Amino acid sequence: MKFRWLAISVFALLSAVCFGSDLQSYLKARKSLGISQPTTSSALETLVGTSTCEIRGVVKGTIKVDEKVRALLEGVGGSWVTLNLPPNESWLEIPNTRARIIVKASRLSDNAMLRGEIIVAVPEEQMAAWEYKQKPPAPLRVAPKLTTTRGSNGKLQQQWTKSGTPVAPTKNWNLKPNDAVPYYAQFIRSYNKKLTEQQSFQIAHGIVGFSVQYGVDARLITAMVLCESGFNPNDTSRAGAMGLGQLMPGTAAGMGVRNAYDIYDNLWGTVRLVRGHLDKYKMSGINGQNFSDLV
Repeated sequence: MKFRWLAISVFALLSAVCFGSDLQSYLKARKSLGISQPTTSSALETLVGTSTCEIRGVVKGTIKVDEKVRALLEGVGGSWVTLNLPPNESWLEIPNTRARIIVKASRLSDNAMLRGEIIVAVPEEQMAAWEYKQKPPAPLRVAPKLTTTRGSNGKLQQQWTKSGTPVAPTKNWNLKPNDAVPYYAQFIRSYNKKLTEQQSFQIAHGIVGFSVQYGVDARLITAMVLCESGFNPNDTSRAGAMGLGQLMPGTAAGMGVRNAYDIYDNLWGTVRLVRGHLDKYKMSGINGQNFSDLV
């Protein structure tokens, strides 16, 4: 069973390389359809008529009905959408695949079923990396300077004037999870320069996505993975701990982790394990302390 699952995964990954993950083709299709940004899957719930749009989400599984493969997508916004999967996008059959998808959706009436056809798709981390590169650098501000002058009445007075010294703009860190991913990816790669850009975005997506899903502070998971493995997905300790979160074989098996060296599989188990520890110590505490501030 394990080897069969591995063979299916390898085939799907090869399909992604050969067919489904061509970013330039995706961008070309996106431009030709006049799409500039994704919409939430929940927007499709009120659709009547036909619309072609871009959505993003996680493919939770597939099912074959009448010789057609249908993918169940958990979209951003919490809605679930069933989409027909074209043959050239078979890489989406891998469970928990994060993807950006251009879909043609239609509904005949308010009470009719929503029908969705995938036109083209690409891994989410590729689109996130591309979007991050498109953002222009924020303009530098000029730092104010406090000057003291003597007024016409002879009294000293102070006022703020522009000093001409440029300073970097302040950042707003109250970001949506998807907007925060590039910052996490940049931080991760700064610590492990051996990672490719795609790997750093995959790790960032896994940390942020699973942290949101299980209600854990992503900064805590980031710090833990940094200490455990230095963001090395292939790290193995002398005791046999594996991957990013350094899961022991027995722990990984107990958490349902099939491949502890797979970025998403490892982080899925790691975040769930941390969530369990937080729940345990939040209730009992250690020396009377409570860890509720970590979640």
